[in-house]
Amino acid sequence: MSIGFESEKSQIHAACYDLLASESRLGTFIAIAKDEVPSETWFLLSRIHTTDQGRVVLISWTGTMFEYLMPTLWMRSYPGTLLDRSHHSAVLSHQEFTAPKRIPWGISECAYAERNDRGDYGYHAFGVPQLALFHGDVEALVISPYSTFLALNIFPKASLINLRRMQQDGWFSTYGFYESADFTSSRNRTWRHERELVRCWMAHHQGMTLLALGNFLADGIVQTWFHSHPRVQATELLLHERPVNYMPSQGAVAV
Repeated sequence: MSIGFESEKSQIHAACYDLLASESRLGTFIAIAKDEVPSETWFLLSRIHTTDQGRVVLISWTGTMFEYLMPTLWMRSYPGTLLDRSHHSAVLSHQEFTAPKRIPWGISECAYAERNDRGDYGYHAFGVPQLALFHGDVEALVISPYSTFLALNIFPKASLINLRRMQQDGWFSTYGFYESADFTSSRNRTWRHERELVRCWMAHHQGMTLLALGNFLADGIVQTWFHSHPRVQATELLLHERPVNYMPSQGAVAV
């Protein structure tokens, strides 16, 4: 799936999404369901695996919770499947990544506490390095509440505890949780655990939060709506792919 269309050249951009652990798998699934592409397209998505703390997980581009979990707002995650295993492993990796720092967990692409000349916040895809093919700003540490909302149906108790922790620390205001809290030491001025709140609300992240809450409070209602469509029902067998019984010795390997 191409990342976009170059209007000046009137051609599809050469860069593409090609990882199963990516938000783009939702688009691939829908294209298959609508008979716009063959079902074999699903199996062209890369299934490169890595390990973190002994857990096998599909590798993503930047190691964000968004990449692993955003599609689950609509698509069900079936126990014992390849995707479900990676969903759980990825969330555990995020929890363990920030635990030694004694801060909340949940990292994804979001706005962060650096502004341009117009006063606009910067935006970047942050993630857990162990889960990522691409390692960007490894010194950055930015926690986004919407990431935790995406995990509500994966680890509900841990997610609620994490959200309460954020709320008690002042991350919640008029329109809900702020966009993020930036713990990056180079952008903070006193001790290393101080955070700067990014005091804005991004519509697409608030939308994901609302959908995640709907699923959590109403027994997967958004997923139920999505899977009630006959074309989705005819395609959902793709979501039942089983994991391979193989443990990579180290690093990322193709499986």
